[in-house]
Amino acid sequence: MPGLDMKTLTIIAGVLWALAASGYAGGASAQITSSVTADELETALSEAGLNPSMIVDSSNGAPVANGKAGEISFWVRALDCSGAPIACENLMFFANFNLGRQVTARDYMIINDFNESQVFGRAYIIEGANQVGVDYVIELGGGVARDHLTKNISRWSDVIGSFIEKFRAGQAGS
Repeated sequence: MPGLDMKTLTIIAGVLWALAASGYAGGASAQITSSVTADELETALSEAGLNPSMIVDSSNGAPVANGKAGEISFWVRALDCSGAPIACENLMFFANFNLGRQVTARDYMIINDFNESQVFGRAYIIEGANQVGVDYVIELGGGVARDHLTKNISRWSDVIGSFIEKFRAGQAGS
């Protein structure tokens, strides 16, 4: 750059690096979180329109939420928890669906097809229970921006919808 010596460029680069490392973004620092409490999880789910009811896992005190995405009931288990109040680094969303019949080879093909085609969420079969399901994990460990957490929680309804659509289409094709 004309008019700037190497020392000035080094100082500017150092200032820019320090601003980036501190979370400075366009004049406002990003709000970062690496875990959520039961209250924070309930608020985030409510803000996403997922209507949570909160309970506590009696074995470890971790928050568990039961919610609704439209007419579909689902659960969120908070994992890797510590502290007081308890705050958790991972959130596992899952929804299970009764087939009302025995699991077939076609069901396995549909589940595999879903898993191969999806970036978010993983489908599964619960052996012996005649159920299929889908889960979705959000990891907060190491820190994520609050808006990233909000966006990922909001994505859960899309994951469920994609799973149901794929499963129905697969069954219709059998």
